[in-house]
Order: sequence, then C-alpha cells, then structure tokens
Amino acid sequence: MTIADICEILSYIGFAFFIIRLVILRKSPVPSSAFKKVPRELLKESVALLEEKEKCLYEPYEMPPDIEAALRKNLKDEFYLKKLLCSICSHLDIKGEFIKLVVEDVLMTDRAGQITTDLAFTTIRLDMKEHYTLDAVAAVLAHEAIHLHLYYEGIRFSDPWENEILTDTAAVYCGFGEYIYRGYAVMRGEFALSYHKVGYIRQEDVRYIQKLMHGQ
Repeated sequence: MTIADICEILSYIGFAFFIIRLVILRKSPVPSSAFKKVPRELLKESVALLEEKEKCLYEPYEMPPDIEAALRKNLKDEFYLKKLLCSICSHLDIKGEFIKLVVEDVLMTDRAGQITTDLAFTTIRLDMKEHYTLDAVAAVLAHEAIHLHLYYEGIRFSDPWENEILTDTAAVYCGFGEYIYRGYAVMRGEFALSYHKVGYIRQEDVRYIQKLMHGQ
C-alpha cells in the first residue's frame, strides 16, 4: 500500500465521519460555539456581576517557562499538565494540589473538560484531543478552575448556559484572557471537513470583554 493509497483511504474516512456527524448525529461539521453569537447584554451583565462580587483585581496570568517548555515537547505529559493546573489554581488562590486531574480522550464528543466537586474532593477531567494546542489546553483548564473559583465565591447565574458564559467571562476577567483568546480559535479536526472549538465564547467576545473591563 502506497502513501497515496493511505491518503485516499483517510479522505474516505473523513468524508464518512462528516456524513455521520451531519446526518446521523445531526451535528454541524463546525461546532455551534464557533458561530453562535453571545448577546452583548449577557457579556455586560457578566462583567458587571464580576465587578460587584470579585474581591480582588487579577494580573494577567503567565504560564511558568518550565511548564510551557515541557508541554511544548509533550502536550500529554500528565506530570506537567498537573503542574499547569496547579499554577492556574495558584493564580486564583486555590490549592490545586488537592484536585485530581484525569486526562483522557473520549472519542466522538465535543466535551473539552469537566469538573465535579463536593468541597471535600474535586476532580477535573481534561478530554485531550489530537488537534489541541497548548493554548487550548490552558484555556480548558482555566475554564474548569474558574468554575471552582466561582463556586467558592458564590457567583453564578441560574441558567446553565448563561452560567457557562459567565465562567468564560470570568476566565478573561481573572487574567487568562490571552490564553482564552488563542485557545478558543476554531481548529481543524482529525478528519477532513471536520472542525472543533472549545469554549462558549468567540475570540471577538474575548476582546469585547476586555474593553468592558477597561471601561471602553
């Protein structure tokens, strides 16, 4: 079997995946979060709530150089992924050492991460995908850590989707804006005609939130 044969087989696989996703699973080849507009009023409400409830101002987060260097070599290094999570949590004054990080790849799911907590025990799951960049991983971990931060502070909206928008907004507000901006870009998927995006807001929303934060 030649390389050309392999490429042809992969193209058929990609097309089959496209059809399954579009026709059977009824999902767009481009995730809805890539083009779903978040109402500007909701972003304004989110920033206003954070300005009212947050107890301190946050400096922009910078990933430690040793963690960045290690993960650029091997993005699936669980030791350094946990160190990254701890670094993100430390920025939020949370003890990340007591959080269990589970790294897995669940096929055929749009989920990027998940957090479960009962105050006594917290688990964050990172669904690692082949197309993820380091910025995407940092954005996902920041989003999940922010869920915990907002939980501790009692900051939330009652509607689940609005609460996810609040969480992404808080990630920008708390200093992770540039990682969210880069990590939330639309990415090509593993197969032809497939695209992926993590997060609930778009890159333009990140810039809008940052303008609101600076009173613009």
